[in-house]
Formats: sequence, structure tokens, C-alpha cells
Amino acid sequence: MSVLDPKKTYKNLKKKGFVDSINKSSDHKWVDFFYDDKYVLSTKISHGNKDIDKHLIKQMSFQCKLDKNEFIDLVNCPLSREDYIQLLNQKGLLD
Repeated sequence: MSVLDPKKTYKNLKKKGFVDSINKSSDHKWVDFFYDDKYVLSTKISHGNKDIDKHLIKQMSFQCKLDKNEFIDLVNCPLSREDYIQLLNQKGLLD
């Protein structure tokens, strides 16, 4: 898959536990991920209807501490919140 729908991406990240960030901008939605009430990371999603292209998918996957395929799985739902937490833990990001 080379593009993602921004609305679906936002909706599915919210389902995985991402929350709207207090860091807001007029052209992007920021979402934060917390674990055990501690901030872990943020990513941003365009407000527009334009698909998220390969370049932006790579940037968002980096922000979410995943490789591109893992990020696509997170957004398209094969990767559960629990699996995501396990990956972050394996990478030492939840210590």
C-alpha cells in the first residue's frame, strides 16, 4: 500500500489509544500516545483530504517508532494496541 486515507488514519490511531494533543496547529492534527499515564510520542496528521503518501507514511512511522510496514499495520488494524505496546517495550521506549 502506497497511500493512506488521513481520516481513517486519525480514527484508527485514536482507537489504538492515541489522544488529541494540546499542541494544535491550523493545518495538522497532532495526536499523542501515552502509556501508564506517561507521554511516549506524538505524530501529526494533515487536516486535508489528500491521501498520506509514501514520504509522509515514512515520517509518521518514524514518529511512532515503527518501520513503515508496522505503521501501516497499526493504521489498518492488524497491529493491536497491545501489540504496539509490546513493540515499543521491546525497543526500550516504555522504561
